[in-house]
Amino acid sequence: MSSSKPNKFMSDFKIGILGGGQLARMLALRGFELGAQVHIYSESSNDPAAQVTRFSHQGKSDSTSDLKKFLKEVGVATFESEFMDAALLAKLSKETDTNIFPAPELMGKIQDRLSQKELLIKNKVPTTPYIAVANAEDLEKAFEEFGPFVLKKRRFGYDGNGTFVCKDAKGLASLALMIDSEEYGWIAEKFVKFKRELACVIVRSSDGSIADLPIVETHQEDSRCLWVKGPIKTNTRLTALGTNLRKFLKNIDYVGAMGFEIFETEYDLIINELAPRVHNSGHYSMNALSEDQFSLHMKAVAGLRISSPLLLSAGFAMYNLIGSSKDTPQWSDIPDGVSFHWYGKTENRPGRKMGHMNALGTTPEAALTTLKIARRKFDV
Repeated sequence: MSSSKPNKFMSDFKIGILGGGQLARMLALRGFELGAQVHIYSESSNDPAAQVTRFSHQGKSDSTSDLKKFLKEVGVATFESEFMDAALLAKLSKETDTNIFPAPELMGKIQDRLSQKELLIKNKVPTTPYIAVANAEDLEKAFEEFGPFVLKKRRFGYDGNGTFVCKDAKGLASLALMIDSEEYGWIAEKFVKFKRELACVIVRSSDGSIADLPIVETHQEDSRCLWVKGPIKTNTRLTALGTNLRKFLKNIDYVGAMGFEIFETEYDLIINELAPRVHNSGHYSMNALSEDQFSLHMKAVAGLRISSPLLLSAGFAMYNLIGSSKDTPQWSDIPDGVSFHWYGKTENRPGRKMGHMNALGTTPEAALTTLKIARRKFDV
């Protein structure tokens, strides 16, 4: 069990967040609501998270001295992105005697898609067949074994960046030209024909208690999540998967929120990828549940007991507001029944997540329809 001495009151905690984007912003806001003192470590005082706290610390993500100074300032730390240097954080956590959750050693395994797959297989969590790819010969082997496959960077891929689909010999030849360009290598996964994409967030506290959020359906455009709706109807397969995933988190002694991206095929539920943090697919929880993923994550890293939140509506949806130009975003009004969450980013650009909207409804579809109509009010 991870060592963390829970204090009696949340107000006793100084919680540090490594990162300054929108996820850190929403974590910080919920942390303050819970009574904690939230410190942000990011490169700029204009970063979304730095805007919402006076405990803002500036430094580079790879600066040993700045990170060490920051960790000495707080009682426990967490992060909003799995792309930080896990080995460095593990070293500094020991030197400062400051726990970082999820544990940097685990983050190191999950941030590499190859070791992430190995972790899933070891714990008997269903995932897509894969092979490691280091050269053109490995590419050919992947095509021979899988037919169409998906090639992914082992590290630093997100929102479709660093992901390529190979369908035929022509595509294979094109990928072979770039295979040597990636420092950390690649992984090839069998192309999965799925009925729909699902996701869920599960949170585990350092005291061992667990909170489940509802499983949702997600929809991607240009490899980015555009909307989420739920809750989806449960069945024996989904129930069994939830049990398996909770067991997985316990087995690896994971602390914090984890996002699970899931392929639903005709016969199986397959884990596509893990996200060792709060997740875009869980943003609906800010308005649809009695407690959202951000407050649950902050409680978890503080070592407080958590439990599964209650649904506040029969249906809910979330819609991302994604930049389509470099123009300053504008909107005329926020329609009734829509909860609006803006990230405070100073620069708009195509493909950048600038905010999101949530809505409740009598059904998931009704909630999503409300948001699709509301989207017309925004010029992003």
